[in-house]
Amino acid sequence: MAGKGEADVLEPVRATTETDPKILSNDAATLSEVSMASLLGACSGYAAKKLAKTTGLIVGVSFIGVQVLVKADILKVNWPRVETLLIGQVDQDGDGKLTHQDLKLATGRMLHNLTTDMPSSAGFAAAFALGFRYG
Repeated sequence: MAGKGEADVLEPVRATTETDPKILSNDAATLSEVSMASLLGACSGYAAKKLAKTTGLIVGVSFIGVQVLVKADILKVNWPRVETLLIGQVDQDGDGKLTHQDLKLATGRMLHNLTTDMPSSAGFAAAFALGFRYG
């Protein structure tokens, strides 16, 4: 074995405390944009689920009330006409039926409207889904 010369000795790497302020400010700005979009997405998803549940409660209680009045012969309802009017309002693709495609279109439009001018729409959408799922 040959002896160790100066060229063979490795010096330890010294950590520098100097950082480029441009890198830090860009990373911090990106992180704050993602965090903001994620927070807003989770809150929006939570609120959307609560709104959907409340709407379902109101519609359900209203239907029960109408059916009680129909059963008591106080009210007569033309349910086929009601169905036609309601489907006309919520049908997104104009085929006259309420299908899975209508739900996809409505969800896409809602997310597009909520993410307009957002810096991180992917973070918003993922957090929205989590907020809706667990809200």
